[in-house]
Amino acid sequence: MLEDFYYVMDVVAFVCCLFTYRSLDRNFKSLLALLSFLVVYDFVNIFGWINIYHSNAWCNNIEDILLFAFYTRFIQGFDERPEKRKKVYIGAGVIILLSILDILFIQGIWKRATAATVIQNLFLIWMVCNYYYRLLNNDSDEYIELITHPPFLALTGIFFNYVTTTFFYSLFSYMVYRNNYHFYLIAATLLNLTTFALNFLLSFAFICSFRKNRLSSLS
Repeated sequence: MLEDFYYVMDVVAFVCCLFTYRSLDRNFKSLLALLSFLVVYDFVNIFGWINIYHSNAWCNNIEDILLFAFYTRFIQGFDERPEKRKKVYIGAGVIILLSILDILFIQGIWKRATAATVIQNLFLIWMVCNYYYRLLNNDSDEYIELITHPPFLALTGIFFNYVTTTFFYSLFSYMVYRNNYHFYLIAATLLNLTTFALNFLLSFAFICSFRKNRLSSLS
């Protein structure tokens, strides 16, 4: 099954992070905790062990908030402007509060909180675009090869993952109402492909970071 293959990529990303951990930058080291959680979470999801009323929507809503909080901190770790950090964290805190209200009082605990998910995704997409802007307008004389630059690789994986999920959940309620089978098929394939791309780019980022720091220590 394709789900098994995509889960293997979860494990690959975790293993790459684990074996390169000692040579990773501090911000990348924090990804080990996230990947450990995802390996366990996706494993129990494959077997439906956390389904309630034949759905895992309740835990997916919680997972989205946890991932949002983590990725906000991770992306912000590449911004060296402390005056901007506080504003970003305040904005993220407001979005988390709105997401909890959506889950508890609007869309419900047992349904997919699509409105909350879309708001979270748009905020993360904005953060990555802000990183791209700062990267392109960097006045430093240091040459950066983007294809092997770990932060660029990791954030690009996050960017494409959240662009795809934003598209999916923006149409989710309408397509569920229409009971469009083709939407489910295409959407599930897209989500799995972007998850694969995210794990691949994270794995590659770990390897590039390991290689870069290893060469720096030898020089």
